[in-house]
Amino acid sequence: MIWEVWQYLTTPSSKLARQMGFLYESIAMSARAKRCHSAWQPHYQNCQLAIEQAVSTCRSRRKVLVFGAGTLQDIPLGLLSETFDQVLLVDLVISRNALKLLKSYPNIEYIEADVSESLHLLQAGILKVETPKAWLDDEAIDLVVSLNLITQLPLLPVRWLKRKFQISDSQADQLGQGLIKAHLDYLQRFNACVCLIADRVDREFNRQAEKTDEFDPWWGINPPQTSQTWQWEVVSLAESGTAKRCQVNEVGVSYW
Repeated sequence: MIWEVWQYLTTPSSKLARQMGFLYESIAMSARAKRCHSAWQPHYQNCQLAIEQAVSTCRSRRKVLVFGAGTLQDIPLGLLSETFDQVLLVDLVISRNALKLLKSYPNIEYIEADVSESLHLLQAGILKVETPKAWLDDEAIDLVVSLNLITQLPLLPVRWLKRKFQISDSQADQLGQGLIKAHLDYLQRFNACVCLIADRVDREFNRQAEKTDEFDPWWGINPPQTSQTWQWEVVSLAESGTAKRCQVNEVGVSYW
């Protein structure tokens, strides 16, 4: 708990990220990642291998753009730095440890940005999803990676709007679908190779390994076809405490 409080006080972040819960969520996720390092390592390795596969398909390797950089543990930083002239890592919050790590790579740049380009409106209670445009005019970008991000885009905005503005379930569903569709359309507009890594199905199991629930993290939007999938135990029985349940997400990779 002391570590989390210290991170919250010292991690550089925007007022929006703090108010809407993105900083808190980022720190909580980092803390869980530390506790679950062994269980999460296969997921990290699979993400890195998927990105390496995407790199191998690129004819040119000038710039790579990674959305959802997060803790950096699921990114093959060394490979990207050696292979591309410039590496752009984009996220709304990045940890202090991640910033320190990036100092070892002179051609890697971290950019603090809202990938949806809609949070300023949603924070004010305006239920509008913008059409993202950033970097679309950069012809030097040869690879775009969306990393464990697209299905997360609606979660905190919907929570914020329900708490602050009491939006209905129907409005929440429309917003969730809008944010996911906008990001998918955004990726498809890049004149570059694209690697999309995202949850496809979220399942919960009890201590007898019986499935008790299943969720669609795409909010009803049809995701692109996957080239490969794997299972990621996001919440173990030990992590769930008295709930005695585990959550296993099926993660899929799409290339185009």
